[in-house]
Amino acid sequence: MFDDLARRPANRVGVWFRPGDDALWARSAPAGFRVQPNTAQVLNLEGGFSTVWERRFHQSVRRGVRRAERSGLDVEVDRTGRLAPAFYQLFEQSIPRWARQDHEPLALARWRRMRIFPPRRLETIASQLGEACTIWMAWRAGEPAAAIVVLRHGSHDLYWRGAMNRELAHPTRASHLLHRLAIEDACTAGCRQYDMGTSLQGTTLRRFKDSFGTDNFSSPRYYRERLPVRAPKRGLRWAVLRAVRFQGA
Repeated sequence: MFDDLARRPANRVGVWFRPGDDALWARSAPAGFRVQPNTAQVLNLEGGFSTVWERRFHQSVRRGVRRAERSGLDVEVDRTGRLAPAFYQLFEQSIPRWARQDHEPLALARWRRMRIFPPRRLETIASQLGEACTIWMAWRAGEPAAAIVVLRHGSHDLYWRGAMNRELAHPTRASHLLHRLAIEDACTAGCRQYDMGTSLQGTTLRRFKDSFGTDNFSSPRYYRERLPVRAPKRGLRWAVLRAVRFQGA
């Protein structure tokens, strides 16, 4: 796989391995690939959903799920990619909120987010993975409130993307309900892990994931650049953010 990546003509190529496999890939990575450390938050599904619900979910999650169940939400599950346009609607609605949270200029936030997750990427992933790509969507009075995308490989489920209309999702705790249903589905399918991805220490997102009873695992990213553009790009971005007093700078 590393040989295949090295042969590709793109200036920058990379791969991000699932948590716990870093020792194996560290021995395999050839010269020229750099490592970017990351920490993933992973929920252990051993014991089945009843064990996860009773022993691993924090009380706040159970309370949030019960509130969501009383909030008149309709949940739809799509394994065909049909709900991808509705997900992108929520994704685009979320960008101004993410920009405010990060004290980031909206134009920069929109350019950066859409470059990372451009239109039609979800449709492409769904068409390639089939039933291994699931979109969970919560609706409130016919309006999309929150959605998550979960990818499956063997016994490993990955929460890949999420977005919401905060005005609809936050009061109803829609995101709590979607993750609860996705986790139960993973348990039913015999999965051993529900990987909630990475997030920065001290952020609201990190605390949200912690509340599900996740454990931290090393999950590094390996990448190769023909021309060293990563550092200049990051330097330019941070210079812009410092100019507007970005919270994390």
